[in-house]
Amino acid sequence: MQTKKTRKNYSDLPDTITPYDYMEWRGVGENIAREKFNSKDFPRLSGTGSKQLADKRAVLLYELGLTEKDKKEVLKEIAKEII
Repeated sequence: MQTKKTRKNYSDLPDTITPYDYMEWRGVGENIAREKFNSKDFPRLSGTGSKQLADKRAVLLYELGLTEKDKKEVLKEIAKEII
């Protein structure tokens, strides 16, 4: 019997995600998730060596395809909620 893949909701993701988290959230395979994380424009965290990590909020903005101007506005709103 084949088990159904469970998909995570965005709210269930940790603040810092890996390709495995991305895979479960977006419902894609590991190769696709790693390709995304290795894409030039993907918002991967720098300074983590070979670890593939990304902030889930930055990834959501990336997935939404927002312009840089719109991303800045959304990030300002997020910062207001945090402070």
